[in-house]
Amino acid sequence: MARVVHLVGGGPGTVLALRRHYKAAVAELGKERPLVGYVGTASDDKRGFFTMIRGGLSAPARMVLVRIASPRASMVDARKVLEECDMVFVSGGDVERGIDVLNDRGMAEPLRAVAARGKPMFGISAGSIMLGREWVRFPGEDARAEIFPCLGIAPVHVDAHSEYEAWSELRWLVRLLHERGDGNPVGYGLTRKGGLRIELDGEPRMTPFGTSIPRIVMRRGRVTQGKALPIDWTAR
Repeated sequence: MARVVHLVGGGPGTVLALRRHYKAAVAELGKERPLVGYVGTASDDKRGFFTMIRGGLSAPARMVLVRIASPRASMVDARKVLEECDMVFVSGGDVERGIDVLNDRGMAEPLRAVAARGKPMFGISAGSIMLGREWVRFPGEDARAEIFPCLGIAPVHVDAHSEYEAWSELRWLVRLLHERGDGNPVGYGLTRKGGLRIELDGEPRMTPFGTSIPRIVMRRGRVTQGKALPIDWTAR
């Protein structure tokens, strides 16, 4: 099985689309009742949020919470679930908080390690951004936006369900990547009902699903929206 990451936009009111994308990812696992490990550090492992997500997905899979955020959580147990599960589900919330918790609890590297060994990953909303390369934060009212690293499991920069804000934060990120010297930076917009499936073996292979996927690019020194990736498009 190819190493695969599913990045879904999600957001309020998109449970039917999320359920459809999740079931497709679960079907790829080829098991009758696979085990899915739920990583919820972006929402501090809130039990209510986990229960809502698990109930809404309604797929033939067992989903268990990988307890990481609580000071009382056992990282030995968390790593065991990550090793034993058939797919890792990285949920939404606050991107920076989710990454900080993973780093503080020493769980970022175990996540990268299981992904590198072939564990499929599924992200929604902030979880999709966390699985990507980097994201942008705004330290204060008078401070300029700055880039911070994410997990880098998916070798792309993405934003989630921000089409009604014209991908404003993703535009900031692309601008900062350009100013840093990155050649031809591209940001992908995961729409509320769409996403990207990325195969990681060899040269990354991206396939949009659900909807076309907007692209934010630099053109003549300005941040602009490039040609979207249609849902029947696949590129290596």
